[in-house]
Amino acid sequence: MAGRPTRAEITQLRARFVANREQVRSWTGRWDCPEVRWPEFSDVPSPWVVLPAEREDWLERHAPFLDAYRWLLEARPVATGVSRVVGNWEFGPGHTFERLHIEMRTFADPAYLAEKLALGAHAAQLKGWQDDDLPGLYEWLLQGMDSRPMADMVRGQRRSGFILFEVIRSPHSHQEINAQLRMTLTDVALDGSPLNRDGRSRAE
Repeated sequence: MAGRPTRAEITQLRARFVANREQVRSWTGRWDCPEVRWPEFSDVPSPWVVLPAEREDWLERHAPFLDAYRWLLEARPVATGVSRVVGNWEFGPGHTFERLHIEMRTFADPAYLAEKLALGAHAAQLKGWQDDDLPGLYEWLLQGMDSRPMADMVRGQRRSGFILFEVIRSPHSHQEINAQLRMTLTDVALDGSPLNRDGRSRAE
């Protein structure tokens, strides 16, 4: 937007912020992961710290004009074998989605990690995601998680519609492995060809 934004433009920006906030807020409830408890959600994203009495004014006056912000959600594990579950949602200029990064550290069970990461991605409901995409994502994650000995590192990349998935599996200790799944949006296939409005390339 050039110059001073109009009242209508400010209203639109605020609506985008609120939509992002509610998407993140509802994500933990949609993710089927009873092995953890999530903290109380903060309406104010990082890196800002606002006193409760000033929060409503901050959201009204400053939220529309944020250039970059994130919600870092760190769960408290309540099940044996799970030691870390973190979700990091990042947004950029114009309140555009930048990336979602999920990190899990658990006992060395590839099938469990593949299932939980796939369900975390499913719960995010990013642009173009369809329920039918879940089985394929799970199978890809399982193949990667179980493709090499647990002491080795595994990296992989996959596109599903407009979503680019990048996964890293690495050893953490003798009994635990660490898994990271990063999701960004893309308008091109892995071979560089453009995607149509349905998220498909000419080769698909």
